[in-house]
Amino acid sequence: MKIIHITDFHLVAPGEPLWGENPHDRLDRCLSDIAQWHSDAAFCVMSGDLTNDGDPAAYAWLKERLQSFPLKTFLMVGNHDTRDGLLEAFPNAGRDENGFVQSAHETNHGVFLFLDTLKGPVSEGEYCAARREWLTWALANANDKPVWIFMHHPPFEVGLPYMDRIKLEEPDEFTEVISTHRNIRHIFFGHVHRAAFINWRGIPCTSLPGTNHQVPLNGESVGGSYSLEPPMYGVVLIDHDKTVVHFDACLDRTPAEMA
Repeated sequence: MKIIHITDFHLVAPGEPLWGENPHDRLDRCLSDIAQWHSDAAFCVMSGDLTNDGDPAAYAWLKERLQSFPLKTFLMVGNHDTRDGLLEAFPNAGRDENGFVQSAHETNHGVFLFLDTLKGPVSEGEYCAARREWLTWALANANDKPVWIFMHHPPFEVGLPYMDRIKLEEPDEFTEVISTHRNIRHIFFGHVHRAAFINWRGIPCTSLPGTNHQVPLNGESVGGSYSLEPPMYGVVLIDHDKTVVHFDACLDRTPAEMA
């Protein structure tokens, strides 16, 4: 089974730049690359910060662009999004009974959970009691099936002081809920704008760069909070005994010259 993970578009109103780049052009090229080379994927997950400031025009652009995208797509909210804005543009986005943008998707390989960690209008993440109640139900409903979790904010520090200050708040409460299920295979997250692997409490976790700009590993190396490093999307290959995550720097892929 193949799935695609892509995150942190930070779309603004069409025609406006962001941090010296055109976020619409970069995302459009990434989506075209996915459509060309991975149209056989079962689905695609877009794990939040779809927009930079919740601009309705940005959501409208994404809605129009996805009309020609061949993969079933699950949309999630990040701290730069608004629930109302996303749901107005995408009224069929999965919601729980309390209106949070989170849902479960069951396949022959197991269950995929898409969580809503938006606290808003601040950058930190939140997973409140109502959302934890839904997650408790979803994990119980999965029984002993394998579970893969997607969330925007990580519930742990990743070694980037700039981002560690705005991770998921109250991670112990979140940990208590997921510890009830012994077959969580992987956690995927966005937010940190870097490709990283973390083994957290025995659970493998991965993050991705955004499609427009990144957070430098050392801010002094670029003299600021953001950097222009290659965007990537994740190609996730799932089998009964393993989960493989490839990071594809699709906009920087050129043939190597023969010696």
